[in-house]
Amino acid sequence: MTTPHHTTSNHTTNDYDTNRQTTDRATVTSMTTHIKERAKAHLSEMKQLRRTIHQNPELAHEEFKTQALVRSVLDDLGIPNQPLAGTGVVGLIEGGHPGKTVLLRADMDALPVDEEADVPYISKVAHKMHACGHDGHTAGLLGAAMILNDLKDQLHGNVKLMFQPAEETDGGAKPMIDEGILENPTVSAAFGLHLAGDKNKGELWVKHGAMMGAPDEFEVTITGIGGHAAHPHDSIDPISLAAQFITEIQYMVARRFDPVKPIVVSITKVHAGDGLNVIPETCEIGGTLRTLYPETREKARQLIEKTLASICALNDASYTFNFMPSYPPVINDNDMTDVVVRALSDYAGEENVHEHIFPSLGAEDFAYLCEAVPSSYYNVGIKEPDGAPAIHHHPKFAWNDDVLEVTSATLAQIAYQYLEENS
Repeated sequence: MTTPHHTTSNHTTNDYDTNRQTTDRATVTSMTTHIKERAKAHLSEMKQLRRTIHQNPELAHEEFKTQALVRSVLDDLGIPNQPLAGTGVVGLIEGGHPGKTVLLRADMDALPVDEEADVPYISKVAHKMHACGHDGHTAGLLGAAMILNDLKDQLHGNVKLMFQPAEETDGGAKPMIDEGILENPTVSAAFGLHLAGDKNKGELWVKHGAMMGAPDEFEVTITGIGGHAAHPHDSIDPISLAAQFITEIQYMVARRFDPVKPIVVSITKVHAGDGLNVIPETCEIGGTLRTLYPETREKARQLIEKTLASICALNDASYTFNFMPSYPPVINDNDMTDVVVRALSDYAGEENVHEHIFPSLGAEDFAYLCEAVPSSYYNVGIKEPDGAPAIHHHPKFAWNDDVLEVTSATLAQIAYQYLEENS
């Protein structure tokens, strides 16, 4: 177990203690008790919402039923809300005292997976499943909205609620930002969470600085000259050139980059030819580039194409290279992560808040919020302590939704504490 603030933050212990002293500790303790009580009171409703969403999964940009459900819940709570970026929703809880505005975010989309989990609320839709926990993210944020709405008269500022579509594909965060979710009122900080299948149920995990990678993709076509497999000298074999390319870019990763700055290039698609005695004219290759740092990301893009161009030029072949940049890396703001650590420590005790030692090269479009405003993203474990990890994106992915008590309460605690410390 670690105390993340002291081990990873750029701030000193004195900074930490000063921030703690600026907030009335008795007030925080009292509010934490209220938040815990309200989370317990709303747990049954959150679980029902989660199961309704789970049974009716919707893929990216198709979240119309989920959007309607979210808006219905917010309407019942008297929280002003409106659609945004197609199937997204933005709501606003106005506190009883003036102050800043903090944003809490959840994603809503499912995956194209046929569910095999042994649960009574199994998906009703063929080839669609909440296999990554976004049903829990949505229900948890609705629970946080219930808690904060109950306590809004005591809030020093506003809480903006961001229910976004399409995290699993092209990303819904950026369109919501482009359409003004960070304005009117202006958002000063943003927070979000993801359920973690490899961490024990209810455990709280944070990360200062770089947390998740940029998941860029690329497609390559090498064009040679087709011919008879018995006469390769009369052809230009694109498969052999593809093999050279695949080998060379792994050499590039191992020898052209600082080994302490993570980079992964994975070739995930190779297709060429149909006949066993025919050298094809073209070979198609596809893959993904995962990086944490902008300079590494750009250098890798350039070197992948340079390697491809050199191999093709040497062998009189031609190529096309389609690089498809995706989300930027998730870089948590240190000060906002300190806020998360303080809030989670007040909620669960410092001994129950852990710091990730290493970042992940998985990806999250929460990254766009990190680029726009000071933000921090954290994890809540869902693995049964004596059980196997819950594998995300797997047809048997399942978790105990009692953990919604933790997700809703921690989101509410973070929002309250940020506003209180900055009032």
